[in-house]
Amino acid sequence: MLKIAYILTPIDFGGSERVNLTFLKNVNRSRFDVFPVLLIRPWEKENYFQEQMKVLNYTYYHIPVAIKPRSAGKDYLRIARCFYALYKILSSKKYHIVHTHGYFADIIGITVSRLLRIPSIATCHGFISNDIRLNIYNRIDKIMLRYCDKVITVSEEIKSNLVKCGVNEANIINIQNAAENELSITELNRLREEKRRKLLINEDECVIGYAGRLSKEKGLHYLIRAVSILKKDNVQVKVLIMGDGQNRNELEKLTLEERIHENIIFTGYLKDVENWLSMLDIFILPSLSEGTPMALLEAMSKGIPVIASRVGGIPMVVDDNISGFLIEPGNSAAIAEKIRYLKENKDMRNKMGIEASKTVKIRFDVRDWCRRIEKEYDDILSKVFNS
Repeated sequence: MLKIAYILTPIDFGGSERVNLTFLKNVNRSRFDVFPVLLIRPWEKENYFQEQMKVLNYTYYHIPVAIKPRSAGKDYLRIARCFYALYKILSSKKYHIVHTHGYFADIIGITVSRLLRIPSIATCHGFISNDIRLNIYNRIDKIMLRYCDKVITVSEEIKSNLVKCGVNEANIINIQNAAENELSITELNRLREEKRRKLLINEDECVIGYAGRLSKEKGLHYLIRAVSILKKDNVQVKVLIMGDGQNRNELEKLTLEERIHENIIFTGYLKDVENWLSMLDIFILPSLSEGTPMALLEAMSKGIPVIASRVGGIPMVVDDNISGFLIEPGNSAAIAEKIRYLKENKDMRNKMGIEASKTVKIRFDVRDWCRRIEKEYDDILSKVFNS
């Protein structure tokens, strides 16, 4: 059996964490013995990802990313400490492949794998550049990816970006994310009623929803301004913003300034966000940059039509005017126009929802997606054994 060290930083439970959890649920464990190595904050309570590792019966390791939070002062030795801890883990058993996810996992994982001469593969979910520190890490990450045996990108845009940064195109393969939906129509309807009841939302109210990180690159201030435009035109909608992040206070303040705070509900972090998606009439993703967002695929799999920005891997998922609408990023007027159209045309909403569900089922099947990643494992090892 092939041993895979699967390294990631599941500090929050967002899109990349859902991708990884989906893979760990569906990987062929009769062929691949996967050992998750979780880079965590030790001062925080056990998070959802760790809980799921126990549910799935995984033997996993954890490495503290620091010994104290940044608010308590800098931990100058944290990278060296993480590097040493990972070196001990990877040298203790004969791992056939190291698979990393995210800039910190890449930086220490690729370095240690090369020292131990273990083939490495990295999945690049995208780059977030909200501050100088992240920009520096992203630059280092792009350098480290040049030394990886294989890089998986989740959109052609990310692949093109890496090629421009010096990563060998021959070593990059684009594999877009996938979503699973095992719920029946009856169960989806039950969840819709249950979640709406909890928020005191009537069945006849039009609910637009977003799920993900609350940060600037998600473009949520454009959604809020679109709702303001609609309200001025006496078009009433409810907006459910699911998730948390550094931009939340700013967004809540904007809803007060625009006098639409009664129209928008901030739920905060939700463990079962995929179940909450069931209550939506329309899913919205006004991002300024993206890879292939899991929340988009999960919403579409449940038969929800979408309005999404024409960025990253989104145009490869959403068929414009068929499974949803594509809009140019940063355009509140266009968001408002498409929301108004779908609110007023229930038949079109239903038709687009059916097409959205078909798209995910046919083109973004989880089993096919897993097999493609497993094939990359096999290809890397065959090259090693034949060299």
